[in-house]
Amino acid sequence: MDYSSALELVKALARDVKAGHLWALRDAAAHRRRRQDLWMALNALLVWHRPKLEAEAGLDYPYKVLREKGAIFAGFASGSQDPFVRHQAELYLALLPFPGQWRRLSTLEAAANKDAEVVDFVRQEEAKIAEKISEKPEKTVHIRHFMQVLKSPQDPHEKGVLRLFALPYLVARAPILEALTRRFVLFVEPPMGIVWRHSWWRRFCSGEDPCLFGLSGSEDRQFIATQHHALALPLAHGDFLEDLNKPPCTKEPKAFDLVFNATFDDMGRKRHLFMLDLLTHQELSGKTALFLGRGRPENVQAFRRAVAQRGLASRVTVRPNVPRREVPALLSQCRLGVHLSLYENACRAVMEFFRSNVPCVVSASMAGINLEMFTHETGAAVPDGRLVQTIAEVLENAHQYAPRRWFLRESGSLVSTRRLNEALKTLFLEWGLAWTEDIVTLTSSGASRYGSRDDEKRFHEEHLWIAQRLQHALPFGFQVLP
Repeated sequence: MDYSSALELVKALARDVKAGHLWALRDAAAHRRRRQDLWMALNALLVWHRPKLEAEAGLDYPYKVLREKGAIFAGFASGSQDPFVRHQAELYLALLPFPGQWRRLSTLEAAANKDAEVVDFVRQEEAKIAEKISEKPEKTVHIRHFMQVLKSPQDPHEKGVLRLFALPYLVARAPILEALTRRFVLFVEPPMGIVWRHSWWRRFCSGEDPCLFGLSGSEDRQFIATQHHALALPLAHGDFLEDLNKPPCTKEPKAFDLVFNATFDDMGRKRHLFMLDLLTHQELSGKTALFLGRGRPENVQAFRRAVAQRGLASRVTVRPNVPRREVPALLSQCRLGVHLSLYENACRAVMEFFRSNVPCVVSASMAGINLEMFTHETGAAVPDGRLVQTIAEVLENAHQYAPRRWFLRESGSLVSTRRLNEALKTLFLEWGLAWTEDIVTLTSSGASRYGSRDDEKRFHEEHLWIAQRLQHALPFGFQVLP
């Protein structure tokens, strides 16, 4: 859906509610089509058209409409004497990301007489999850590749803590979650943020205790704050990047002006081609760039063709699939990092720049990243229209920035683990749960993501227990390595 059509659908909803025209059309099928169109419009605006939305109506505009009109819909749903109006209002509130959507959707899902639209919505949701599962090429999954125990349960009054950092759809099933939440408080990190698009996350909020979401971006945290039995902490993924005792040796002059680190398998979201277009501007003429990232051969080749088509082959170096351990040395040869993704969740690449003392410029329309990180020490977050000018300015003054100093003080494995531990301890005590030991140190990379191999061994029995529960519910083999 194009930007103008999507924005007009949201504006039309606001106009019709304000004018009192919403229920003039007493046609359930027409309202169903409108809800479907609105969902697609929100997806278009808040995912694919973010830069334009930021520049014009503002990124908060769709949420503002939902906040303001949600109260009116709630009044219809609870107080209208007209059954048609009452039911249609309930469907709007449950099937679109209004504040409190997940609780309302769960209520309609559990109703004895389910509405056909709700049944179809849930069926499509299940189909998407099933498709993801069926597309996984591996038939044996290692527990440590997508979750890790951070703290063991000690007794009936002291639960453990379980971190889920990948493949969340594997455990988004009631029997699995019921078993897990009896033993653990869940700390989940949605891999790509913007959790409103995946309302199956509501299933994680059905346990005895609230589900804790690790979300870097304020947009995601604000959405979660309106959901029942859900809390958001501003820590996830890249925040737990392991610390380097000694950064790679920095040589002058640097080999590259810019570095862009993002997978070639998702270039639409990561905006590789937009980065190439920026390099064609006069202000950046002559600037060299290094492109890193994982990628299948056909996608890397497509990118190389795009580089050649723009006449940038002499200025752009492409290094795909570099082992993670070699990335810091390459970053040390770069003066400035640039990241332009449409959405993330606590982007690892940006933290890698900071750790290697490379300042960074990002698009301010990016979801899933804490824009407050970009300061006089670290770089800048600016609208797309100011990127070229800002990149040129930061390059000219790169020596004035101190991103590694910021990283060591504000982020990284040790600092972020301590902050997460403090937050968890406070919440446990508020919920009446005992707390006799702290969580272990987290990292953001590697199969286990433990700061110490001893910690992985320490939780071996817990991981075996989890694997057994998953084995009975999913068409995979689950392994726990000794």
